Amino acid sequence: MTGAQTEQALARLCRRLGLENPEEDTLLLLEDELLDAETELLLYLGADSLEEQWLSKAVELAALYYQRDRRELEGGGLQSASYAEGQISQSERYLSPAEFRSGVAEILESLARYRRVTC
Repeated sequence: MTGAQTEQALARLCRRLGLENPEEDTLLLLEDELLDAETELLLYLGADSLEEQWLSKAVELAALYYQRDRRELEGGGLQSASYAEGQISQSERYLSPAEFRSGVAEILESLARYRRVTC
């Protein structure tokens, strides 16, 4: 990614994750996630550089990586939670490692038509 693409992707990633004014450590982690996402996409696509049309997929993939890493750091991975008052009820759903892998596979499969395979 070029510097301009990285800045644009970082801003989009923060918005996607609902992070307003993230701390320096969080920004560094987000940049790492974007680099990991870019590498994953380039390997999958067999490309040398990330084209503008794939930037949104890199952001989507980086968001998934961020959620996975936050889960590992915090021991969480909370996907959804609900609470009811009458008869007190509480429900929490956590993402499993298989769901993260499935999410990555789904993103990559959506780009299969752009894949360059050489022998």
